[in-house]
Amino acid sequence: MEVILRFFHRREEQALLSRERLVRSLVFCFALTLMASSTSLLRLSQFGNDPFSCMNLGFSLVSGLSFGTCLSIFNVFALVLLFFFGRRYISIGTWIYLFGLGPMADLSYNLLAPGLTVGADDLIGRSLLLSFGILISTFGVALYMCSAIGMGPYDAISWIVEDRTKGRVPFRYARIALDSTAVIIGFVFGSIVGLGTLIMACGTGPLISFHSRHFVRPILQYLLKSK
Repeated sequence: MEVILRFFHRREEQALLSRERLVRSLVFCFALTLMASSTSLLRLSQFGNDPFSCMNLGFSLVSGLSFGTCLSIFNVFALVLLFFFGRRYISIGTWIYLFGLGPMADLSYNLLAPGLTVGADDLIGRSLLLSFGILISTFGVALYMCSAIGMGPYDAISWIVEDRTKGRVPFRYARIALDSTAVIIGFVFGSIVGLGTLIMACGTGPLISFHSRHFVRPILQYLLKSK
């Protein structure tokens, strides 16, 4: 009888773990959808994007490829780095990010651009797009982080630098250097670098923490506990 009870207990634990992975994966996918949509809003605001998007928008301008395609290509190259130098950072979230973010970014832009494109002199419209883009982005990033099923290749690069330097270059400084390099590349290739870029690079931390503490974690705990 004890063996039978242990068997069913183990099966129940496995079912709960599978359900938790499914919930976290769905939350991660929703987070990517929000992040892709926010990128489109920031593009339409003409105030500049986050450093990673700024760089890939530059690649898009010089290559003629879509922004989403450039995102995917860069992530593939970054994934190769992970295979050689940081394989432990590759997880289910990495693959979802790799195959999901680029197509979502292109789809969201194609859906939003026809109705939300504003003129360069429409500062009110551009400011609203910037504000909504930042709000949606920070909520999406909070979901992305709290889902805890992995990270995208770009985000993993800074952790690899910290590992490879044995902590002599902490994640924080590695990320600053990486983002700065991305912005420079984007600017050289013709991408817009402006107020949006500055805010997304330096000023979103408090909003992400606010979303995580007051919304994302309680929602995630509710979803994981619900039967």
